[in-house]
Amino acid sequence: MATFESCLDMAKTQVALRALRYGHFPADIFDEYAWDMMLHMYIARLRRQTIYVDNVINLTSKNKVIGERWIRHLTVEGMATQDGEVVALSDAAHERMEAYHSEALAAVV
Repeated sequence: MATFESCLDMAKTQVALRALRYGHFPADIFDEYAWDMMLHMYIARLRRQTIYVDNVINLTSKNKVIGERWIRHLTVEGMATQDGEVVALSDAAHERMEAYHSEALAAVV
């Protein structure tokens, strides 16, 4: 059984479990680019790391055009900020991700 000590542990586990699905099911039934991007931006922020547009797209999408479209959408919706090639969760989205992961952590501990 996995142990979770922080929201970072929860987020990293979500990414690992989502990747695991692709070994068992066709990837196209799990297209959730925006959520995957937000998870990676959240993890980067918790690690105090800078994440670039190309990194987020490579981690979440096989198609650069679709990835860029989702980043624009997240930015327009106030979920992400972009400064040149650097992308990050907005403060409001980070707070929402913290609340979500804190509730998820409490549910499994």
